[in-house]
Amino acid sequence: MALVETQRSTRDLILDATDRLMARYGFRKTTVEDVAREAAVARRTIYTYFASKEELGLASIARVVEGAIDQIEQISSSDQQPPAKLRAMLIRRVMDRIYAVQDYHHSLDELFQVVRPTYMARRKAFFRRERELIENVLNEGIASRVFQMSDPHQTAQSLLLATNAFLPYSLSVRELGRPEEIEARLEALVDILIRGVSCR
Repeated sequence: MALVETQRSTRDLILDATDRLMARYGFRKTTVEDVAREAAVARRTIYTYFASKEELGLASIARVVEGAIDQIEQISSSDQQPPAKLRAMLIRRVMDRIYAVQDYHHSLDELFQVVRPTYMARRKAFFRRERELIENVLNEGIASRVFQMSDPHQTAQSLLLATNAFLPYSLSVRELGRPEEIEARLEALVDILIRGVSCR
């Protein structure tokens, strides 16, 4: 157990250093040597956890996404009513990502240019987890007669697609610099989406 905790903390230490350097220099200018120096670990230690600089970038993105999914999972298992759960989940899935990349949002474009093909394949698994959580809440709402729809699976997919427009890789650097504006626009959209699945 202690070894697992040490490995996790070393991995997070490396990713923290990567995020700081992306904020400072951008992804392209950051080197593995820079990360090792910033994290105060040997270069070979980085390669114990990450095969390449690109894998460092992908792991940084994955950590952000997994953190957001953990949060919406907690919301989905809370005792809130389904409409409140759904609203909170759709907003948190976006805003947790937005706030997590705030320090280095200006370098996201170059990060995604480098890792996009691999990331696009991996994000399917992330979206599948989110869709399942949202579908569960939709089914809960149908059972309690506050939601109505013919296909909860497809509806969950549509809710994800609608809110994906606000995710960091979909927004410009200028837009990402204004999280409060993003949240206000997102909340307006989410309220419309929830009215669309609610019983009248």
